[in-house]
Amino acid sequence: MADVKFKRKHLRSPLKTVALFQSDCYIFSAKSLNISEGGVLLENLPSVPEINAIPLMLCLPEFPEFHSVSPSRLKELEVDDFDSKIIRVKARTVRQFEGMSEVDQIFVTRIGCEFVLASDSAKAAIKKYVSNFAKNTIFLLNLFESHGNDEGRISLIRRVAKLLGYDHDLKLSVLRQKVLHDYQSLESL
Repeated sequence: MADVKFKRKHLRSPLKTVALFQSDCYIFSAKSLNISEGGVLLENLPSVPEINAIPLMLCLPEFPEFHSVSPSRLKELEVDDFDSKIIRVKARTVRQFEGMSEVDQIFVTRIGCEFVLASDSAKAAIKKYVSNFAKNTIFLLNLFESHGNDEGRISLIRRVAKLLGYDHDLKLSVLRQKVLHDYQSLESL
């Protein structure tokens, strides 16, 4: 029997920002964990909306391609230096709660949301974000693989990791493992 390799429908990238959503007449915030052209993974929702088209507002940092930025400039950059693109979409929750009591549902911290309405400009912004994040992840992995343990290279690794939303204070081996995991999960299920 042939070995089938599953691929995601859309590439996804980590997105560590706040998402705003509307439920009834209230606005709530949640943490976004990752995003693709097809949806977003949210964490720490104060309540799970009961509607099929949740209005969401997300902020996408507009990263440059780090390989085209000088190392000295990269070391000076802060996340706040990047422009951001605010997108508005409508999504439905895809996490299944079948067989769970209302009390058990309270302890579910992550909810996957599939986009049911996203403008072409929102899709393009997501695609650009994911593409640049993937390129920057490869750039960071290449920094890890560079020869030598000089302080300049290590400082650059930590700076790029911080810009991409990773905990840059982790041991380098743990940090590399987290970055590699995200790179591997870009395409595979």
